[in-house]
Amino acid sequence: MRFLSLIISTFTIFYVSALSSLSQCAPVYVALHQQNTDKLKNILRLVSDPVSPQYGNWLTSKKIHEIIDPPDIQQTLVMSWINEYSTHNIKNHGDAISFCARQSSLVDMFQIPIIFDKGNLVLNKYSIPDNLSHIIDFVEMYVSKDTWRIKQETHASSIVDDRYFGLEPMQSLYSVPQTVINTTIKTAAIEFQGNQGYTNVDMNMQRVLNGMTKSGVVKDIGGNVGVDVESELDIQMLSMANGNTELWYWNNPYWLYSFAVEFEKTLEKPNIISLSWGWSERNQCDIIDCVNIDSKQYVSRVNVEFLKMALQGTTIVVSSGDAGAPGRTNEECSKNNPINPVFPGSSPYVLSVGATYVVNDNSTHDYKTPLCQNNTCTTGATEGAVSYDHVGWTAGGGFDAYHNATPWWQESAVKNYVTSGVILPPLTNFNIHGRAYPDIAAVGHNCPTVVMGQLGAVDGTSCSAPLVGGLLTYVWNELWNSHNIKLGFANPLLYHIQENCPECFRDIKTGYNWCTEGECCGNPNYFGFSATDGYDPVAGLGTPNINKIADYIKNKIFR
Repeated sequence: MRFLSLIISTFTIFYVSALSSLSQCAPVYVALHQQNTDKLKNILRLVSDPVSPQYGNWLTSKKIHEIIDPPDIQQTLVMSWINEYSTHNIKNHGDAISFCARQSSLVDMFQIPIIFDKGNLVLNKYSIPDNLSHIIDFVEMYVSKDTWRIKQETHASSIVDDRYFGLEPMQSLYSVPQTVINTTIKTAAIEFQGNQGYTNVDMNMQRVLNGMTKSGVVKDIGGNVGVDVESELDIQMLSMANGNTELWYWNNPYWLYSFAVEFEKTLEKPNIISLSWGWSERNQCDIIDCVNIDSKQYVSRVNVEFLKMALQGTTIVVSSGDAGAPGRTNEECSKNNPINPVFPGSSPYVLSVGATYVVNDNSTHDYKTPLCQNNTCTTGATEGAVSYDHVGWTAGGGFDAYHNATPWWQESAVKNYVTSGVILPPLTNFNIHGRAYPDIAAVGHNCPTVVMGQLGAVDGTSCSAPLVGGLLTYVWNELWNSHNIKLGFANPLLYHIQENCPECFRDIKTGYNWCTEGECCGNPNYFGFSATDGYDPVAGLGTPNINKIADYIKNKIFR
């Protein structure tokens, strides 16, 4: 009898949970077929090239949509179909339509088979009407994979300075001005897939440890309902590095396309965003529901959305990955799939960030902050490229899988790399004509992070990316104050500066990324790339000297 009661109770819980799932209002994002995307690419080159007379003339959203939106009649057809059902908050963005509907309505609307997972309805395997198939590219209303893991337990070899990389070491290593930025610059940490969140208490504890005044997140978008290490790390590193500029937190329930649509429809936008997420470029359909598209088509559409963001003057900073060139889809170093570029770190419209560690040189510093006085901080002035044999994981890098031409702004740097004599993987293993990444690097080892009141060290490009996002506020500030230009798409500017001011970056000349998070692959050059002089797909252009970059922008860039 007790067993029967347990069965009935369990069924009742499942049934109530299932009913609750069906009645929830789920957000839906419909991607409409775009036109004239090549025009946008040509315009971006004109407005982002620092030697162009149109440099910094970023476009408005309205202008972009005049170029790219499908005909009005197609938009109307899709809107009419959506209005036939019980939908809410319908917004036509021109090349996309977003709305909210109960899951029970979505089952009917998209002919979704009823499948529950842990009491929740799984909104995948959708269908769209045949008469709209030439207008609708795909629909995003579901994600199925957690794409990132944080490294809180790592090992360090004897050459690694295994102490905290706090504010004072960052200011010393990257020549960061010890001043507060007065320009209004908005920075945002972007999370996905229902990450729980952060606390201001934890962030301010980290700030106080770094000798900073208490502050707070100005705007939360999408929910901040708990605590997870990824969100805490991202928000704290951005807060530590961004010169006390405005800080936002943005949490998106799905994946990259839906975030881009939400970003587009937001009137007030952050200037610099940091994304510490990614997954194999070829395996995006592991995450989203690929009904009538494949991973290549999803990547292509998201790249157009990032292109639109770049055209409006948004700087997108993205982690390059934490499992080397093989990536998380090849942690075991299989020769069947040796090199796997990570997206969106491989997108040509983002600033892709790799990672370094501080080399132990037994030097000393007269640090003043509580963090460095009580817990000790790194003191070295040399960096090495992160790899498994040194710190227990490997920063990602390589060449994207789908582009047929290297982006114009890195063409010279990449050509120098591939013709330098460095040993490359077999050409069958990577796309030598693709977009090379990362673009830049920063420390990603032993980043001081407070979680639930406890200070700990966290590793990953999930640290280095928000650090670079924060450091770019100083570049943004100088470009604006000296020339009244917003930074926007930063890649052409940074490659231009490195070509003309090599001392503006610390070149990471040794290292490799043929390791993963679990081992270094045998037959190394089959699985990844080596660092060398100048640009390489291990640490990019190197790590920044902020004072020298700012000086170049102020005194030399337009002369």
